[in-house]
Amino acid sequence: MESNLQSFFDLNDFLEEEIISMSNLKSIKKKVSINSKVDEQILNDFDLKNDLEIFRNANINKVAWLDKYDVDSTFNQKGLLQQLKYKALGNKLKTREFIINYKNEKVNSISIKKETSNQVSLLNQHLQYFPSKGYTIESNQKVTMTDPQLLKIEVEYLKGN
Repeated sequence: MESNLQSFFDLNDFLEEEIISMSNLKSIKKKVSINSKVDEQILNDFDLKNDLEIFRNANINKVAWLDKYDVDSTFNQKGLLQQLKYKALGNKLKTREFIINYKNEKVNSISIKKETSNQVSLLNQHLQYFPSKGYTIESNQKVTMTDPQLLKIEVEYLKGN
């Protein structure tokens, strides 16, 4: 019997298409909060490909990981895919959860939960991407003997005339 291994949602391919479709983007609104201290600015000089690297690093579409994630699909009443959810089966994988929500057969949002830890620190990250709209990154880091650090970055794509 033939093995029918399916790969996971390819985040890198999706982001490449998104970067191409956003090539005419002139500015972004970036809001950065560090432990409730907020800075907000409009940026005309930015590198979207570089800014989205944190999302690329969460990509789970690797043959070696096909049996490392539980996959759950949700369909609407018309039989169209509504959500794909990947959940790590072990604690060693940094990307713990990866959810793609669909609307009208297109990606509506992507939500990724990452966790890394060692003997002295714990880092939890929640990444959200909204096609053609922007993204948020929340990082909560706890290092032994220090106060937790909470970083939140919110980026909104500004479309000019």
